[in-house]
Amino acid sequence: MRPMLAPTAARPSADPDFPTLQTACRQLALELTQPQYDSLVRYTQLLRDWNLRLNLVSRRDTDRVLTYHVIDSLAVARLIPQGARVCDIGTGAGLPGIPLALTRPDITKMLLIESSQKKSRFLQTAVNELGLGNVEVLNERAESLPGLDCDVILSRLAGPLRDVVQYARPHRKPKGTIVLYKTRDSAEELRKAGRVLARHKLRVTGSYDIRLPLSSVPRRFIVLGS
Repeated sequence: MRPMLAPTAARPSADPDFPTLQTACRQLALELTQPQYDSLVRYTQLLRDWNLRLNLVSRRDTDRVLTYHVIDSLAVARLIPQGARVCDIGTGAGLPGIPLALTRPDITKMLLIESSQKKSRFLQTAVNELGLGNVEVLNERAESLPGLDCDVILSRLAGPLRDVVQYARPHRKPKGTIVLYKTRDSAEELRKAGRVLARHKLRVTGSYDIRLPLSSVPRRFIVLGS
């Protein structure tokens, strides 16, 4: 099937240049190279082009794909061990999976799980154009897939914690982790998920608060393990 074409979206002048994004990535313990920056820019352009037809990100966010969405995606990098097998549940536009795969080539496999066929078509186009040989697109619901045996499972604002845990748990290695992107007011959500966590023998093994470089948006990462 030929990829869906979309009009070309203009690149906002607010996009950071290489030195600016490199400095932001260093704050996230990532050393960004020029080729990686070029690939992130190309991914951003693809996302904006397709977003004219698909609701990949909010239309009001198209001018901050790099300064917010990409940086937010990369903020979790320090929680992913070297050589990990990773899956991104409900990846949507490929966030956080594609930026992580571009900047962390040591990741042995990045599995992008997305139930929407149209979004999966975009994801496959991006994977092909960016030459991401370590990325696989799975056009399925996470709960319908056999266990994926992952070291790290990522979920970026993909739904209530107790629901995500049930979808993610079968795909976790015995000593693997589930890393959730949350806001700082997640205490009540954690409380409501207590029974689900106990039933699946999971517990909170870490909680990390940061303010994202460039945007200063607050982010909390909740890490679940055995």
